[in-house]
Amino acid sequence: MQTITIESVLERDPYDWLQAFQDSPKMRALYEVTEKRVVFSRIAVRVLGVPIEEDDYFNSLFTLAQHQGVHILSEELNKHIEKNDFQALQGILDQHQQTPKGLSINRLIAMMYGHQLIPKHDDASMNRHLQLATIRVVERFRDQQSLGLLTNDFRRFLIDMVKWLKNHWIQWTKTMKPTDDFPKVVWYGETTISQRYFLLLLMELGCDVLIFHPAAVDEFAEVDLTNMFSITHSYTNKTTLQPFPDKLRDRQATVGYRSSQHFEQLMHDQQSGVYRPWQFKDYMPRSLTLRMTYDDIFIYANEKAMVRPKFEVVGNEVVIPVIFAKISGVSSQREEYWRNMHKLQASPQTVFVQEFPYAKTSKANYHFHYKHCLVNGELSEERIVQSDWWQYGELALELQQAIAHTIKTSCEQPMLKQQPNESLYDLQLFLFKQTTMIPKEILRLLQSFDYSQEVPKLVLYQGPQQPALSREDIALLAFLNRFGVDIVFYNPTGKLDLEKHLQEDTFDVHRLEHMVFDLQYEEPKQQKAAPDKIIKKLFNRFF
Repeated sequence: MQTITIESVLERDPYDWLQAFQDSPKMRALYEVTEKRVVFSRIAVRVLGVPIEEDDYFNSLFTLAQHQGVHILSEELNKHIEKNDFQALQGILDQHQQTPKGLSINRLIAMMYGHQLIPKHDDASMNRHLQLATIRVVERFRDQQSLGLLTNDFRRFLIDMVKWLKNHWIQWTKTMKPTDDFPKVVWYGETTISQRYFLLLLMELGCDVLIFHPAAVDEFAEVDLTNMFSITHSYTNKTTLQPFPDKLRDRQATVGYRSSQHFEQLMHDQQSGVYRPWQFKDYMPRSLTLRMTYDDIFIYANEKAMVRPKFEVVGNEVVIPVIFAKISGVSSQREEYWRNMHKLQASPQTVFVQEFPYAKTSKANYHFHYKHCLVNGELSEERIVQSDWWQYGELALELQQAIAHTIKTSCEQPMLKQQPNESLYDLQLFLFKQTTMIPKEILRLLQSFDYSQEVPKLVLYQGPQQPALSREDIALLAFLNRFGVDIVFYNPTGKLDLEKHLQEDTFDVHRLEHMVFDLQYEEPKQQKAAPDKIIKKLFNRFF
């Protein structure tokens, strides 16, 4: 019996992507059926951010979930795999690993078919269509991984594909014919590597797919770099990732509210240079350490983030230019030395530390906690925030997500050097543990940090009787630098400390004229009140 070729073409400019998604492919411009093939257009959109009327967005999601034939895959993903299937797949994967260059893709797919790991349709055309689409997606996975099919992620990818093809695809299409409408799929929120490739496979098969992320995190772009399989629809506004709606929201925006929101959007556009308070609360902070002279420190320390060089908004991140400097030794101009330090401390957004070690320590083994937060070899920000050891649950949700994001970055791209006989994993585990114990006064500093406004500061002074900074202290400094905090460390003796533990070129060292070993910290001098203020004070006292 001759099989029919099934072809789907991405519709790149749908007149209304949401309505087009709900329509049958038979109603679209491209739909052709002959004896030899079926051709139709499909809808695949990555919906980033939210519209001005946020309630409408979540109501649309809820309404989609009520449509028959629309599958909210992110909410119903079935991770079960039969024991026999798992054992058969393990055998194939072991053989793949033992083969010098791994099994060829065609051989892999053929073996999987032989063990019935890829579900079979009653319709021969649907059967062949699934086989060819699976091969293309495995090829794309191979081409996008540095180690190809020998990467560690391939095992998880293949196991997940088998699970979801059996638990979802075949259940949706068991009785389908090539001329029937293909399934419609919605994904909401974050994705793992396997989930991204499964969504890609559904697109290859001809499904209509919508991927929503209210915070405009575009993870699917990692597998679709050139928008070959999907297009993007971006809203200007963003909001935090919330649970998928289980009911309609009944708030209705007034005309005045809509107008004010539209004005805010125009006035406070990301590139306008005019930012309203807390405009970027839903964004992730990313620091950029400025290269500067000693004098520059005291110029830029007084500047808000948005007027510092290289401040910008990129995607869902705010790039915050920061100071990270060690002042080694003491200036000949002693009064100016203290005056500059006291100016840094004068800001209410400053924490001053002169007793060390400062950071908390713990002998607890965080191996289990760290492993629990890994998804496909990467730290999951969602799992970090939802862990039972998470100590920041009282903070605003946006700040919790920003802290988790910075923990992930700090561990995956360490600023600290590895110690002798310390593996990369041990270093990551150490950094992970330290970032779970941020001091309370530092948390208060982060809570009041509006990313485009005044940059919080940590000023440290190494007194003559104080121990050296601990490695735990320096791990905290590295985390705060990543988050976007200014750090100025005064060390009058000029001894090595940061240099021992931090990667070269991650901070500035400014060497002043004299190395002094007995310089006690000098408190700020009380300024004399002006005569008119004294008279006013006396007047208020008597009258």
